[in-house]
Amino acid sequence: MKFMIRLFTSLAALVLSISAYAIDLEPVDVPNGLPNRIVGDIGVAVYSSNMHIGTEGTQSLVLPYAFFDYKRFFVRIDEVGIKTFELGNGYLELIGKIDLNTYKVKSPFNGASINRSDPIPLGIGTYQETPIGGFFANAYHDFGKSHGALYELLYFAEVETYKNIILYPELGIERQSSQYANYYYGMNTGEANATGYSTYVAPATNNLIAGFMLEIPVVDNWYINLYGRRKWLGNGINNSPVLNRSFQDNIFAALAYRFK
Repeated sequence: MKFMIRLFTSLAALVLSISAYAIDLEPVDVPNGLPNRIVGDIGVAVYSSNMHIGTEGTQSLVLPYAFFDYKRFFVRIDEVGIKTFELGNGYLELIGKIDLNTYKVKSPFNGASINRSDPIPLGIGTYQETPIGGFFANAYHDFGKSHGALYELLYFAEVETYKNIILYPELGIERQSSQYANYYYGMNTGEANATGYSTYVAPATNNLIAGFMLEIPVVDNWYINLYGRRKWLGNGINNSPVLNRSFQDNIFAALAYRFK
């Protein structure tokens, strides 16, 4: 519950600050290609993740779901931001990432727990929409306690299947700086003594990502969106004593109304 309160408080503050900035960018009109109304999906979803950290198992939350544009402001499931100037087939964007994963390390040896503060990744990026699919390139600084850096390069294709069901395969790579990785997956001497784990210093690491989204029409403008992603952790992380698997999973199921 405390995590959800922190999440909604942080999201509300971020949305308000970004919206205010977006208004300043639009003093008179809206450039071509930027809608002057909400365009996209808004609904509710069940989000589940398994970080495979300590004894923590699958965690699930029921939260709002959104993937829409409004003028320069946008929400893309776990990202909120504003579009600044045009760049290639998209825009240079100011982005905040909403991390739904908690980092609570619970020891299997003595039951002791160590809480890691949730990351607050803010940065810049771009979404490039091309004839062969969409490319996302984002660079974040964690304004949380790690003070590290997080980088993403993601690709989504679009494949229309049976009865207008659309499949969006995903491939990508994520890089965590040494500060970021060590805060969330490292173990200093004091923490090791408290939990029974061995000490560990995590270096910078690259993580491979693969997933998919399935968009299923229901009736009129209502859709069901199903998403699954697996992240294979690089050696800098999967050698950490707090991990019991070399991968992490995220899934969600959403019911959303599409504004056109």
